[in-house]
Amino acid sequence: MEKNTIIRIQKAIDYIEDNLYENINIENIVKSTFMSKSSFYILFSDVLGTTVKDYIRKRRLSLSAYDLIYTDLNILDIAIKYQYNAYESYSRTFKKLFGVSPKKYREKNLYTNVFPRILLSYYNLLGGDKMINKEMNKEVIFQKLKNIAKGYILDIDIDHFENINQNYGYKIGDKVLIEVSQRINNLLKNYNLNTDVIRINADEFAVILKDKSIEFIQKLSKDIIESMKNDFVFEDTSLNLTVSIGISDFTVEKESEKVIQDVKEAMLSAKRNGKNQFKMA
Repeated sequence: MEKNTIIRIQKAIDYIEDNLYENINIENIVKSTFMSKSSFYILFSDVLGTTVKDYIRKRRLSLSAYDLIYTDLNILDIAIKYQYNAYESYSRTFKKLFGVSPKKYREKNLYTNVFPRILLSYYNLLGGDKMINKEMNKEVIFQKLKNIAKGYILDIDIDHFENINQNYGYKIGDKVLIEVSQRINNLLKNYNLNTDVIRINADEFAVILKDKSIEFIQKLSKDIIESMKNDFVFEDTSLNLTVSIGISDFTVEKESEKVIQDVKEAMLSAKRNGKNQFKMA
């Protein structure tokens, strides 16, 4: 896929992001890319693994989930803010994705931005293979690392996630992402840890912790792995999942890019060593 095509798809993403609180006309998205509608639909799905309408829907629902937790807006006002004309239609669509009603989600008081804004980048591997990178929340990670004197970062990757999308479809894949993040969040809550679960890639989440010993971090990592042992059940689909975790320490003196590189390599080492385990950088 040509670099110019990736730039055009990013323009479409940017247009969508700028208009999430408005009525979005698909024709205007297509115009922003200078592509034919049929070509745009195909390329958008190929690059992002989702349709244009589904991308818009998931982004709006993810932002609305944030409002449910962090604002005092009533649910009807949130529904209208994200272009739903009635409480019922919003609640039905929300529950279809997140598995609970907006009211129940607010009561649980656990939020992860499972469907964040995507930034596309394009690079060549050794040998000439061209790759598309879908960055998620990179600046969020950098900002958190800069604001903490020292600590640990965990890179939690879902094992064989690409097989889930291929064998069961992206809708089940989305539900897996939500459930994995919720299980991690529940564990953090049980530990009374005031930190976020941050999605950083298609199948990866990060957790940043300060003022904790390495023994605590290792125990937490073991518990995260253990929390995935119960089957993931979505209607008629039951899945057994595992995660691999990389761990790296960091200080304010250490470059953020280096921290990300180290923790990712530790995660990949855990995968190479058999998966369903953690590795230190």
